Amino acid sequence: MGTASDPSHVNTRRRLLLAAAPLAASAFSGGARAAAAGTDYPTRQLTLVCPFPAGGSADTVSRLAAHALAAELGQSVVVENKAGAGGNIAADYVARAPADGYTLLVAGQAILAINKPLYRKLPYDAEKQFRFVSMIASMPNVLVINPKTVPVAGIKEFVAYVKAHPGDVSYGSNGVGSLSHLTTEMLAKAGGMKFLHVPYKGSAPLMVDLVAGRLGFCFTGSALAAQMVKEGSVKALAVTTSERIRALADVPTLVESGFPELNAPSWFSIVAPSGVKPEVFARLSKAMARVTASPDYIAALDKAASIVEPMDPAAGEARLKRERAFWTEAVTMTGATAHD
Repeated sequence: MGTASDPSHVNTRRRLLLAAAPLAASAFSGGARAAAAGTDYPTRQLTLVCPFPAGGSADTVSRLAAHALAAELGQSVVVENKAGAGGNIAADYVARAPADGYTLLVAGQAILAINKPLYRKLPYDAEKQFRFVSMIASMPNVLVINPKTVPVAGIKEFVAYVKAHPGDVSYGSNGVGSLSHLTTEMLAKAGGMKFLHVPYKGSAPLMVDLVAGRLGFCFTGSALAAQMVKEGSVKALAVTTSERIRALADVPTLVESGFPELNAPSWFSIVAPSGVKPEVFARLSKAMARVTASPDYIAALDKAASIVEPMDPAAGEARLKRERAFWTEAVTMTGATAHD
């Protein structure tokens, strides 16, 4: 066995030190980042709760965000789908979860802006119990039809057809007071039309019935719509943005089709329970800022017919204030109500 002065011992020790150097540097880097953030968070798996079933647009962007956030934080991030009640089940679940930064919520207009004026009583208060972390995606809703059920070629023919069959043309939504429901009822009011409403718990089961011919049309997110239009199972008539989107470049907007009030894209954000520690919240918001600035994430959303709107917490809260005013007016205008 070699001694301290033995060359073989010295060489072995040198090799061990060199091999350990990258690991030490990595540990120092991680430690430095944690120290800079004032916390060692996260030390275990995170859960991102999605309020809609697997397979829909919300689920798609949730999984893209979870994958990217996991890479930033160095911990796995799993998506848990808790569908139903217009997002209230998922929102209540996260509002009751420990405010430790390990349980987060994917929330859009329904949870953060629509449900408060829609329901007489909610088990959570979105304004008080959640903090905006980051916007993760924005996408148009697309009016898609089953052309066998609603035999029209464009939005003008659609309006004429519905007026000729008042109350007979059915549409599916994600539930009473959901964005898809309010958007359709705003269209009905603006165009002097009457539809038959069939509520669902999410986009995936709704689209199954649309393709099968049990529904006439619906509004759904552009990610899912673009995929199904490409497959030929549905036809797109219009999008709910002020400008056309690249994934459906030949599809007009409702704004250009004579419905200026229907510039209402869907968006999804990540929110955390409001009691989360400042240092944990800062770690999350900085990680998501890097995610939404990442070329890979931007490209992934583009493939899903969605866009990134980088938005820090202050800008997000300002956006929510405007959205709450807009959707409260929409709920009042349509007369939408939901059961407690």
